[in-house]
Amino acid sequence: MSTQANGSSTHTPVRADGALARKRLLDAALRLFAEKGYQKTSTREIADQAGVNLGAISYYFGDKPGLYRAAFCESCCDTTNAPDIQLACDCVPDHRAAGLSPAEALGVFFRNFLQPLKQGDQVRLFMRLHFRELVEPSGVLGTEMEDDMAALFHALTQLTADALDLAAPDPDCLRLTHAVLGMAIHFFVAQDLVERPARDWSPSRTTSTPSPTAWPSTRTA
Repeated sequence: MSTQANGSSTHTPVRADGALARKRLLDAALRLFAEKGYQKTSTREIADQAGVNLGAISYYFGDKPGLYRAAFCESCCDTTNAPDIQLACDCVPDHRAAGLSPAEALGVFFRNFLQPLKQGDQVRLFMRLHFRELVEPSGVLGTEMEDDMAALFHALTQLTADALDLAAPDPDCLRLTHAVLGMAIHFFVAQDLVERPARDWSPSRTTSTPSPTAWPSTRTA
């Protein structure tokens, strides 16, 4: 039951299940921020999905940026949920030290990079939020993600140059590296589109070309 002081209402939750309310807000925020992005997600929408009053966001997180930081940093902090998660830049093996060909090392990169997709909905949402932040910066966080992805791009560029027997990366090598990294990131930022054809297009439905209206829409409501 909420309390009032001097006749003025407050937004401070005082129920004993406060820890549960905070977790429900984090879970709802993670899902909505991952699916819609920071700018297109309202605090009202998060509170409604969490089933708590709007003032709980201010009480537990201060404001919308505070909730976003918490969803971004706390949602996957328990490493038992994803023990094999690595920094993005660590996904590319040192193929010479490991005795791998560049092609084999590229396969290892994709396996490492896409591993979170196999570790449950919470981890998939967490990784999707990370990559959404990369392509649609919220302005709330610092440069840690950019630094990590820059290191990943550098490692992939060197691997691509080795695969092409180049002494140093050239413009074509850089473009190819962007394409390779883009294919990997696509699985996170467009996961619904990736999975939908497998669900919706059974063999019996692929005998004819789908009409344009049957193709998954990429527009955001």
